[in-house]
Amino acid sequence: MCRFERSVPTAAVGENAAEQAYAALEDMIVTMELKPGGRVVEATLSERLQIGRTPLREAMVRLAAERLLVAQPRRGMVVQDLSFPLQMRVLEARRALELVLIPAAARRRLPEQADRLERILAEFRRLYGTDNVTALLRTDREFTQVLVEMSGNPFLAQIFPLYSLSRRFWLAYRDLFMRRFRDEQLTLFHIQIAEAVLADDETGAATQAARFLDFVEECTLYVGKELA
Repeated sequence: MCRFERSVPTAAVGENAAEQAYAALEDMIVTMELKPGGRVVEATLSERLQIGRTPLREAMVRLAAERLLVAQPRRGMVVQDLSFPLQMRVLEARRALELVLIPAAARRRLPEQADRLERILAEFRRLYGTDNVTALLRTDREFTQVLVEMSGNPFLAQIFPLYSLSRRFWLAYRDLFMRRFRDEQLTLFHIQIAEAVLADDETGAATQAARFLDFVEECTLYVGKELA
Protein backbone atom coordinates (compact mmCIF):
# COMPACT_ATOMS: atom_id res chain seq x y z
CA MET A 1 0.00 0.00 0.00
CA CYS A 2 1.44 3.35 -1.02
CA ARG A 3 1.53 6.32 1.32
CA PHE A 4 -0.74 8.98 -0.11
CA GLU A 5 -1.52 12.15 1.83
CA ARG A 6 -4.47 14.27 0.74
CA SER A 7 -3.41 17.60 2.26
CA VAL A 8 -2.66 20.44 -0.12
CA PRO A 9 0.86 21.92 -0.17
CA THR A 10 1.80 24.88 1.98
CA ALA A 11 2.04 28.13 0.02
CA ALA A 12 5.49 29.53 -0.59
CA VAL A 13 6.51 32.65 1.29
CA GLY A 14 5.58 35.74 -0.71
CA GLU A 15 2.94 34.10 -2.85
CA ASN A 16 -0.19 36.14 -3.38
CA ALA A 17 -3.66 34.68 -2.90
CA ALA A 18 -4.13 33.80 -6.57
CA GLU A 19 -0.80 31.94 -6.63
CA GLN A 20 -1.74 30.09 -3.45
CA ALA A 21 -5.07 29.14 -4.99
CA TYR A 22 -3.36 27.98 -8.18
CA ALA A 23 -0.83 25.81 -6.31
CA ALA A 24 -3.57 24.24 -4.18
CA LEU A 25 -5.91 23.55 -7.11
CA GLU A 26 -3.12 22.15 -9.26
CA ASP A 27 -2.18 19.78 -6.44
CA MET A 28 -5.81 18.71 -5.98
CA ILE A 29 -6.12 18.01 -9.71
CA VAL A 30 -2.88 16.00 -9.86
CA THR A 31 -3.74 13.94 -6.77
CA MET A 32 -7.33 13.54 -8.04
CA GLU A 33 -8.88 15.05 -4.96
CA LEU A 34 -10.68 16.93 -7.72
CA LYS A 35 -11.91 14.00 -9.80
CA PRO A 36 -11.22 13.81 -13.55
CA GLY A 37 -14.30 15.02 -15.38
CA GLY A 38 -15.78 16.37 -12.14
CA ARG A 39 -17.38 19.79 -11.79
CA VAL A 40 -15.42 22.44 -9.90
CA VAL A 41 -17.63 24.22 -7.37
CA GLU A 42 -16.19 27.62 -6.56
CA ALA A 43 -18.04 28.12 -3.26
CA THR A 44 -16.97 24.73 -1.94
CA LEU A 45 -13.34 25.29 -2.89
CA SER A 46 -13.30 28.78 -1.38
CA GLU A 47 -14.42 27.35 1.94
CA ARG A 48 -12.14 24.31 1.71
CA LEU A 49 -9.02 26.37 0.95
CA GLN A 50 -9.96 29.46 2.97
CA ILE A 51 -9.24 31.60 -0.10
CA GLY A 52 -11.49 34.36 -1.45
CA ARG A 53 -13.61 33.95 -4.57
CA THR A 54 -11.67 36.50 -6.66
CA PRO A 55 -8.19 34.89 -6.38
CA LEU A 56 -9.79 31.46 -6.71
CA ARG A 57 -11.50 32.55 -9.93
CA GLU A 58 -8.17 33.93 -11.23
CA ALA A 59 -6.53 30.58 -10.53
CA MET A 60 -9.33 28.70 -12.28
CA VAL A 61 -9.04 30.89 -15.38
CA ARG A 62 -5.30 30.19 -15.47
CA LEU A 63 -5.86 26.44 -15.07
CA ALA A 64 -8.41 26.53 -17.88
CA ALA A 65 -5.89 28.30 -20.14
CA GLU A 66 -3.46 25.47 -19.32
CA ARG A 67 -6.15 22.84 -20.08
CA LEU A 68 -6.16 21.40 -16.58
CA LEU A 69 -9.72 22.70 -16.30
CA VAL A 70 -12.27 22.83 -19.13
CA ALA A 71 -15.20 25.25 -19.47
CA GLN A 72 -18.38 23.41 -20.43
CA PRO A 73 -21.79 24.91 -21.31
CA ARG A 74 -24.24 24.78 -18.39
CA ARG A 75 -21.72 22.93 -16.20
CA GLY A 76 -19.12 25.63 -15.70
CA MET A 77 -15.56 24.48 -15.03
CA VAL A 78 -14.80 20.76 -14.96
CA VAL A 79 -11.51 18.94 -14.42
CA GLN A 80 -9.79 17.73 -17.57
CA ASP A 81 -10.70 14.09 -18.03
CA LEU A 82 -8.20 11.24 -18.24
CA SER A 83 -7.57 9.57 -21.57
CA PHE A 84 -4.77 7.68 -23.27
CA PRO A 85 -4.95 9.72 -26.54
CA LEU A 86 -4.73 12.96 -24.54
CA GLN A 87 -1.71 11.69 -22.63
CA MET A 88 0.11 10.76 -25.83
CA ARG A 89 -0.37 14.32 -27.10
CA VAL A 90 0.89 15.61 -23.75
CA LEU A 91 4.04 13.50 -24.14
CA GLU A 92 4.56 14.74 -27.70
CA ALA A 93 4.57 18.35 -26.48
CA ARG A 94 6.61 17.46 -23.40
CA ARG A 95 9.35 15.91 -25.52
CA ALA A 96 9.67 19.06 -27.63
CA LEU A 97 10.02 21.26 -24.54
CA GLU A 98 11.95 18.94 -22.25
CA LEU A 99 14.75 18.24 -24.73
CA VAL A 100 15.36 21.99 -24.76
CA LEU A 101 14.72 22.61 -21.06
CA ILE A 102 17.10 20.12 -19.46
CA PRO A 103 20.23 20.85 -21.55
CA ALA A 104 19.54 24.59 -21.15
CA ALA A 105 19.40 24.16 -17.36
CA ALA A 106 22.78 22.41 -17.41
CA ARG A 107 24.26 25.06 -19.73
CA ARG A 108 22.97 28.16 -17.93
CA ARG A 109 22.78 27.06 -14.30
CA LEU A 110 24.11 29.74 -11.99
CA PRO A 111 26.33 28.77 -9.04
CA GLU A 112 23.84 30.22 -6.54
CA GLN A 113 21.11 27.93 -7.90
CA ALA A 114 22.96 24.77 -6.94
CA ASP A 115 21.83 24.57 -3.31
CA ARG A 116 18.14 24.19 -4.10
CA LEU A 117 18.78 21.53 -6.75
CA GLU A 118 21.10 19.66 -4.40
CA ARG A 119 18.31 19.63 -1.78
CA ILE A 120 15.86 18.25 -4.35
CA LEU A 121 18.40 15.64 -5.42
CA ALA A 122 18.85 14.58 -1.79
CA GLU A 123 15.06 14.27 -1.47
CA PHE A 124 14.86 12.06 -4.58
CA ARG A 125 17.60 9.86 -3.14
CA ARG A 126 15.72 9.66 0.16
CA LEU A 127 12.48 8.73 -1.61
CA TYR A 128 14.12 6.16 -3.91
CA GLY A 129 12.47 2.79 -3.28
CA THR A 130 9.83 4.21 -0.92
CA ASP A 131 6.05 4.32 -1.37
CA ASN A 132 5.55 7.97 -0.47
CA VAL A 133 3.62 8.89 -3.60
CA THR A 134 2.62 12.40 -2.52
CA ALA A 135 6.20 13.38 -1.71
CA LEU A 136 7.39 12.05 -5.07
CA LEU A 137 4.74 14.00 -6.97
CA ARG A 138 5.48 17.24 -5.13
CA THR A 139 9.25 16.86 -5.37
CA ASP A 140 8.86 16.25 -9.10
CA ARG A 141 6.85 19.48 -9.39
CA GLU A 142 9.53 21.47 -7.55
CA PHE A 143 12.23 19.85 -9.69
CA THR A 144 10.52 21.08 -12.86
CA GLN A 145 10.20 24.59 -11.40
CA VAL A 146 13.91 24.68 -10.61
CA LEU A 147 14.88 23.43 -14.07
CA VAL A 148 12.83 26.18 -15.72
CA GLU A 149 14.47 28.80 -13.49
CA MET A 150 17.93 27.41 -14.30
CA SER A 151 17.20 27.36 -18.04
CA GLY A 152 16.87 31.14 -18.04
CA ASN A 153 14.00 30.79 -20.52
CA PRO A 154 10.57 31.66 -19.04
CA PHE A 155 8.82 30.46 -22.20
CA LEU A 156 9.72 26.90 -21.21
CA ALA A 157 7.28 27.27 -18.29
CA GLN A 158 4.70 25.97 -20.75
CA ILE A 159 5.87 22.54 -19.62
CA PHE A 160 4.25 22.90 -16.16
CA PRO A 161 0.68 21.86 -17.08
CA LEU A 162 2.05 19.03 -19.24
CA TYR A 163 3.88 17.71 -16.19
CA SER A 164 0.75 18.12 -14.08
CA LEU A 165 -1.25 15.96 -16.51
CA SER A 166 1.59 13.44 -16.69
CA ARG A 167 1.88 13.08 -12.92
CA ARG A 168 -1.89 12.61 -12.66
CA PHE A 169 -1.91 9.97 -15.42
CA TRP A 170 0.85 8.05 -13.66
CA LEU A 171 -0.99 8.21 -10.33
CA ALA A 172 -4.32 7.19 -11.86
CA TYR A 173 -2.83 4.10 -13.49
CA ARG A 174 0.01 3.38 -11.08
CA ASP A 175 -1.29 -0.08 -10.17
CA LEU A 176 -1.38 -0.99 -13.86
CA PHE A 177 2.03 0.57 -14.42
CA MET A 178 3.46 -1.47 -11.53
CA ARG A 179 2.60 -4.76 -13.23
CA ARG A 180 5.56 -4.23 -15.54
CA PHE A 181 7.57 -1.23 -14.32
CA ARG A 182 8.79 0.20 -11.03
CA ASP A 183 8.61 3.66 -9.49
CA GLU A 184 12.30 3.39 -8.70
CA GLN A 185 13.22 3.71 -12.37
CA LEU A 186 11.38 7.01 -12.70
CA THR A 187 13.07 8.33 -9.55
CA LEU A 188 16.46 7.15 -10.80
CA PHE A 189 16.04 9.11 -14.01
CA HIS A 190 15.31 12.24 -11.98
CA ILE A 191 18.44 11.61 -9.91
CA GLN A 192 20.60 11.15 -13.02
CA ILE A 193 19.21 14.30 -14.68
CA ALA A 194 19.79 16.35 -11.53
CA GLU A 195 23.35 15.05 -11.23
CA ALA A 196 24.11 15.98 -14.86
CA VAL A 197 22.66 19.48 -14.44
CA LEU A 198 24.67 20.05 -11.25
CA ALA A 199 27.80 18.91 -13.09
CA ASP A 200 27.07 21.41 -15.92
CA ASP A 201 27.07 18.38 -18.22
CA GLU A 202 24.85 19.55 -21.07
CA THR A 203 25.45 16.45 -23.23
CA GLY A 204 24.85 14.07 -20.34
CA ALA A 205 21.71 15.94 -19.31
CA ALA A 206 20.34 15.75 -22.87
CA THR A 207 21.10 12.02 -23.03
CA GLN A 208 19.38 11.31 -19.72
CA ALA A 209 16.38 13.45 -20.72
CA ALA A 210 15.95 11.49 -23.96
CA ARG A 211 16.24 8.15 -22.13
CA PHE A 212 13.74 9.32 -19.51
CA LEU A 213 11.21 10.40 -22.14
CA ASP A 214 11.61 7.12 -24.04
CA PHE A 215 10.88 5.25 -20.80
CA VAL A 216 7.83 7.39 -19.98
CA GLU A 217 6.45 6.83 -23.49
CA GLU A 218 7.03 3.08 -23.21
CA CYS A 219 5.14 3.05 -19.89
CA THR A 220 2.29 5.09 -21.33
CA LEU A 221 1.95 2.88 -24.41
CA TYR A 222 1.84 -0.17 -22.14
CA VAL A 223 -0.92 1.38 -20.02
CA GLY A 224 -2.85 2.34 -23.15
CA LYS A 225 -2.62 -1.20 -24.49
CA GLU A 226 -3.86 -2.65 -21.20
CA LEU A 227 -6.75 -0.17 -21.08
CA ALA A 228 -7.88 -0.96 -24.64
